[in-house]
Amino acid sequence: MRPPMRHIAYKVTTTRNAYGDYVQGSQTALTCHFRDISNITIAGNETYQSDAMGWFEPDADISKGDVFLIKDEGYIVERVTKARRLWNPSIQFIKVEFMKYGIIS
Repeated sequence: MRPPMRHIAYKVTTTRNAYGDYVQGSQTALTCHFRDISNITIAGNETYQSDAMGWFEPDADISKGDVFLIKDEGYIVERVTKARRLWNPSIQFIKVEFMKYGIIS
């Protein structure tokens, strides 16, 4: 079962200018399911915190550290989980945990 993909997330490429500031580059639109949920996960000796979660199509190109613009808010990818069914190696969807990144101009 996949979550409904009702939102649009814009993957933003960034570069640095001569002064070291990040400059927004191109945007790629991806369909997703987005929830603005704060979450703290404790696994063993590690703690993960996120400000929001997103679920993407299985073929989406998403990596830790990617920057997204969702609902006029900037987010950075903190954790990526590829969901698979038991005994089936194909990816069903991609779950992403986001941290707020600030305003992207």
